[in-house]
Amino acid sequence: MISTIVQQILNSFVLGSVYALITIGITMIYGTLRILHIANAGVYVAGAYTGLLFYLLTHNFLLAVIGAMFFCGLIGLAIERFIYRPMIPLPRAVALIASVGLFIFMSDLARILAGPLQRPFPLDLGQRVNIGEISLSRIDILIYVFTFIIFAILWFIMNKTKIGYAIRAISQDLDASKIMGINVERSIQFVFFIGSAISAVGGILVAILYNAVYPSMGDVFSYKALALIVIGGFGSLLGAVLAGLLLGLTETFITTYTHVPLSREGIAMFFLIVLILFRPAGLFGKE
Repeated sequence: MISTIVQQILNSFVLGSVYALITIGITMIYGTLRILHIANAGVYVAGAYTGLLFYLLTHNFLLAVIGAMFFCGLIGLAIERFIYRPMIPLPRAVALIASVGLFIFMSDLARILAGPLQRPFPLDLGQRVNIGEISLSRIDILIYVFTFIIFAILWFIMNKTKIGYAIRAISQDLDASKIMGINVERSIQFVFFIGSAISAVGGILVAILYNAVYPSMGDVFSYKALALIVIGGFGSLLGAVLAGLLLGLTETFITTYTHVPLSREGIAMFFLIVLILFRPAGLFGKE
């Protein structure tokens, strides 16, 4: 019984790790510009497709990840420069509407360029790894490793570097950061680049996990990411990570051990509603 529960927890953390990777970019951008970057789900889809393309060209998974991260980082820079920057003086709803429209455009563009059908991600990692009564696929281990490395690097950047201090200052008060001499424009560009690059990794890992890449794969994750931002607390990186893990845990146990007639997506939205009722600011948000 205990081994079964541990197995389910490990399985849920695989899904939760992917949720956290996808949400972290949106959380960073909201923390700096207070913009709900729904179009990040389109960047996530672009990461899956470019990762697949680079892998088919090089047959090297690490090069595929690096190539997709760099390409999606450039997409993030372009979105910041040409979409969001002109809208900063305008009401936030304008940028939100533009973000939703951009996401729809990116999904349709992926369908036009790559076709509407699913494409497999032909990465063969071999057999499962057994540790006592616990069994993990090598894909699960790959997701754990990439998630740990990315979060460790992100933690170091945010807590031990000048650019990290600048981003944290901007998230507290953008205007005061300008007065103090912080290069706000460069810091925001870095946020968009690194956030989009992390989303690309999330897209690749989901493509490997389900062995499928398709244009609409960002639809579900777009509103799940929105729910996770609220659950974690708007702009809280730690909250986004823990909310992703908690949602993965909740989805897995409810669908496995109960007969609740809800899909995983329905569970996510119900979880969001309950949390808003009891803690409107989220897990780590400020009142």
